[in-house]
Amino acid sequence: MLLLAALLLASPVQYVFATSTTELADLSLEELSKIQVTSVSRKQEKLSAAAASIFVISAEDIRRSGARSLPELLRLAPNLQVARVDAQTYAISARGFNSTIANKLQVLIDGRIVYTPLFSGVFWDEQAIMLENIERIEVISGPASASWGSNAVNGVINIITRRAEDTQGGLVALQGGNSAQDAAYRHGGALESGRHYRVYARTSHDNESNTEMGEDANDSWSSQQVGFRLDGDADEGLSLQGDAYSGRLDNGNAGDARISGVNLMTRWEQPFEDDERLTLSAYFDHRERDFPGTYNETLDILNLELQHTLQPTARQQVIWGIGYRTAWDKLENTPDLAFLPADKRLTWSSLFVQDKIELSDAVLLTLAGRLEDNSYTGVELMPSARLAWHISDDRLLWAAVSRAVRTPSRLDREFYVPADGSMLAGGPGFRSETLNAVEVGYRAQQGKRLNYNLTLFYHDYDDIRSLDPSSGGAFIIGNNMEARVHGLEAWGVAQITESWRLNAGFTLMDRDLEFKTADAGDGGSGEDPDYQWRIGSRFDIGSKTELDLTLRRVGDMSNGGAPAYTAFDMRLGWRLSEGTELSLSGYNLLDPRHPEFGSTASRREVDRSLLLKLVHRY
Repeated sequence: MLLLAALLLASPVQYVFATSTTELADLSLEELSKIQVTSVSRKQEKLSAAAASIFVISAEDIRRSGARSLPELLRLAPNLQVARVDAQTYAISARGFNSTIANKLQVLIDGRIVYTPLFSGVFWDEQAIMLENIERIEVISGPASASWGSNAVNGVINIITRRAEDTQGGLVALQGGNSAQDAAYRHGGALESGRHYRVYARTSHDNESNTEMGEDANDSWSSQQVGFRLDGDADEGLSLQGDAYSGRLDNGNAGDARISGVNLMTRWEQPFEDDERLTLSAYFDHRERDFPGTYNETLDILNLELQHTLQPTARQQVIWGIGYRTAWDKLENTPDLAFLPADKRLTWSSLFVQDKIELSDAVLLTLAGRLEDNSYTGVELMPSARLAWHISDDRLLWAAVSRAVRTPSRLDREFYVPADGSMLAGGPGFRSETLNAVEVGYRAQQGKRLNYNLTLFYHDYDDIRSLDPSSGGAFIIGNNMEARVHGLEAWGVAQITESWRLNAGFTLMDRDLEFKTADAGDGGSGEDPDYQWRIGSRFDIGSKTELDLTLRRVGDMSNGGAPAYTAFDMRLGWRLSEGTELSLSGYNLLDPRHPEFGSTASRREVDRSLLLKLVHRY
């Protein structure tokens, strides 16, 4: 019942980086392993030296994927589970507990946290970012709460956009087909002061999906987004950026649902001698969601953060930081569904410390910890320890132990169905969900033709959300479930010839759920496949033609969810001139349609689709 009611929230139709301006396509596998990432230790380090299960989606991966939305793009990461639910809604997670209200994944866009305190998850329909602006996406599977705070329980998705100076000139992108249509425009320039800027606008439309019975689902989706970015020169270290968006969902007889929002972010970075650096960032985020007959929410978020990097000794580097985040949430409730109180202010304050110690020339120990105070449970401790052994310049063995915390959301404490709570009531004593995790990984670069990554993990969860019966007949949201999840993640890239590159990845996962009391019920553990794999081929036919093929398989979903499916995607691209590209992409070519998520007869299906895209740069 909790899951059903929460799905009404998510979809009423079903109750700091820039490596260079050079495209990563020009880099060899050896060079790709040396690109700088920041998500593991909150500072730049080579990908080959990062002691975590981290996968990077590059700008070239994005261009050649043919993907038209951020969720579809995230399918490229083998350490994520991505399922399309309908024309608007996605379920995205790492290492299990996937649902449309998945709550154990931290998602950031240029450092701006995009999850909502309503249910500790992400409304993916609000993230209508222009894909051509993305420099790279760093995807960490595994706990990272010590670095990124509560909610970074099963992983982190860190989306990093290009600096304005790397997007000079103009770009027009047009895309359309039987399932969707998109248009985007971007322009970048320079000011007399030496600063660089860009502005952009995009619009998209998704046609309605179909039910398993072949009926129209009445869920067509349209969205628009505009934005800008202003960057100072290298010495100034100041940037300012913002976005505004709106969207409309055809919700059948219930009336159109609408979303809108605006955000503004600034960042200042000052380097000093001896690798010392001070960073200040702040952002404001305003969001509105109006789903007639279900709920109407207005949310404002203010976030402030300071980070200081210093090197007290030759073999030691310390990063510490403080953060403050506050959210004002206002809801218009209905008799069928309510959050009580309707208006709520939440705050999170945190202190983060990380000490990276060189035990020898080849062994590096990283100790980190975060103290975070939240409005519901007070102070929470999130420590971690990572040991990295550089066996050689091209081989890394690492291990990590971590404790992560998922603090309560409004859904856990203050959710009522109906408004009097006679069926379901929030748990006033709901505690934080916790995870203790152990990981071991190996990353290697075999000459110039092959690199690969292997990770074994064991997760032990406690106080997972459950549904506990009360004496009055209603269910109360409690913490009477625990879980153990273990598995293997692996991926690799092989350069077969100068013009042909293969990539592959798979995950195996076993999940064991248990209830602490005999009368407790599942509070929304989600649907997860035991396995999934993908194989991709990238082939250049001469200097002007590209052929990209992907075959992927997703196993049966747990909890009686969607059956296993196999999908085949293809993209054929032509470089018509130096600044103009044309591509034809086909998705789900093996069958007319298939479901990816959900267990009811009314679940939606993903259609076979063809899309033609034209990109012109000037």
